[in-house]
Amino acid sequence: MKRLMGLIILGSIWCSFAIAQTSPLHIKCTPPKNLKPGAAFLLKVEIQHQIAEEKTGELSFSIFNASKNAADGWFLNFFPFQYFTTIQNENYTTSFPFTVPHDYKGSFAIELVAKVGNIKDSVRYSINTLNK
Repeated sequence: MKRLMGLIILGSIWCSFAIAQTSPLHIKCTPPKNLKPGAAFLLKVEIQHQIAEEKTGELSFSIFNASKNAADGWFLNFFPFQYFTTIQNENYTTSFPFTVPHDYKGSFAIELVAKVGNIKDSVRYSINTLNK
């Protein structure tokens, strides 16, 4: 998010202001920081948008190991791709269930990518695995 900062002088009163410029598409979720091997997790995701028209979008969920290689086949990731529709003044909520392999050690990353036409937002989080 970019910010435009400014200062206005009104008589002898100093006023500051900030105008936030936001993307019309934003992914919001709270992933875990740590998971145990064998743990199942339901990642809740909300797509916030300021798109006035009704359009179809795509939301993908990917898992990568520490070497940045796709690990979707190793982790149980049942719904890696979903469609959504932008409806004015309504956010889209969904969830992605996944399970860490029982013998997995180290960290892994999850990545969410949302696209509506030429508008795109993505987030990537690192998650550590704890010893059993």
